[in-house]
Amino acid sequence: MITLHRSGQYRFYVNSGYNLEQPYICVKHEGHFAKFSLQPLALQSNNGFSRTELGRIQQAILDARDQLLKHWASVRGNEGEKPTGDLLLHQE
Repeated sequence: MITLHRSGQYRFYVNSGYNLEQPYICVKHEGHFAKFSLQPLALQSNNGFSRTELGRIQQAILDARDQLLKHWASVRGNEGEKPTGDLLLHQE
């Protein structure tokens, strides 16, 4: 997992091999998980988050979406490379 962003209690990350997919972001907190596509912004899956939490998460993604999409653009064509720059906070 590569953490790209943190907002409050939520960790936003992508999985290994992520640059082979369309732009997305995963969100995790206290055992709950959700996955959103970034273009267009849409919930792909949810495991445990309430509607209220999903609304907060969606707003946090909107707030950081330009940076997240810049990250995705920078890794296109660089399969297997890890992201660099301001977005990468932590790799697990």
